[in-house]
Amino acid sequence: MPHVASAHAQLLQSDPAADSSLDSAPTSITLIFSEAVTPAGAGIRVFDPSGRQVAGAVSTRGSVLTAPIVSGGTGTYVVSWQVLAADTHPSRGAFRFVVGRPSSNPYASLLDVPEAGTATPVGLALQAIARWVHFAGFALVFGVVAYKARMRQVSQPDRLVGAGVILLIAAEPLALLGQLASLSFDGDTALAVLASSFGRIAGLRLGGALLVWSLLGTSRSWPVVAIGGVVAVLDGAAAHAIPGLPGVGQLLVAVHVAAMGLWVGGVAAFLRAPSSPFGRYAAITLSVAVAGGLVLGLAHTQLGGALFSSAYGRVMLVKVVVVGGALTAAAIRRHRPELALAMVAVACATVLAALPPPI
Repeated sequence: MPHVASAHAQLLQSDPAADSSLDSAPTSITLIFSEAVTPAGAGIRVFDPSGRQVAGAVSTRGSVLTAPIVSGGTGTYVVSWQVLAADTHPSRGAFRFVVGRPSSNPYASLLDVPEAGTATPVGLALQAIARWVHFAGFALVFGVVAYKARMRQVSQPDRLVGAGVILLIAAEPLALLGQLASLSFDGDTALAVLASSFGRIAGLRLGGALLVWSLLGTSRSWPVVAIGGVVAVLDGAAAHAIPGLPGVGQLLVAVHVAAMGLWVGGVAAFLRAPSSPFGRYAAITLSVAVAGGLVLGLAHTQLGGALFSSAYGRVMLVKVVVVGGALTAAAIRRHRPELALAMVAVACATVLAALPPPI
């Protein structure tokens, strides 16, 4: 049985196999993935040499997708597939097989679509941008509100918090656009994405943002901070799992996101309204964020063994360097560079979230 990774679904095996040559047309196609998946839209499309779509309705059994094929023609067939993993990450791909002699196929261009991780480069970029916008909003809302509560400052309408709410709301349609750009822009795919765990998490996060918006006129900070905790848990639910430790990776990501948000939002609030107890507050939140990131990095790179051999590991190295710069800026109390470097580190983290880890 395929190993359950709960990260990015990757195609392990197909029948017919990619680039295989058959004497007669198959009656069905089967795809086996690295984890349980759900079809995104049609899930599987098979185009015969004339360009006709000959795959029937897809049936799903855990990590296995199967579809009947109704065609007896000879030539080159093109298979296009797209799925969603349980943790919301999209995956797509295409391959060919030949029945009898090779031929042209109107959909051969699908074989040349560039890939980045398990998505397209545009899809991966949009996923990362959406996550960056979401985290910036998270930090400006929950980090700033928590800073004011901890420093016992008067809670009142704040431009930073208002901007954060706007970013939180804007992040969800951006994330949907990233999902569709990673898969395909059609109605069936859009409905499948919205009905998936991605759609449910996006809806809950959007509801949280709107609830915070309704609470901004009050003088109570802790209900907003509590909503921030829920949003961090939702972020964790859409994160990479640690193989063999169900739920641990998601919990660590939730803690990591919460600590990063409190630190980054705290620095932003401190620059506008300095308070002497901030040093200890920043040290605690930053320490938790760094420790959580370190554990996650080691877990997803084979204890550092895949740092140089994978795109995920190389981005992780860049993040480590940037975080080191932020720590140095914090130590010498240069808070503006600290905030700038922190946001660059967050950008690295959003790319890591969109890339499949080596394990």
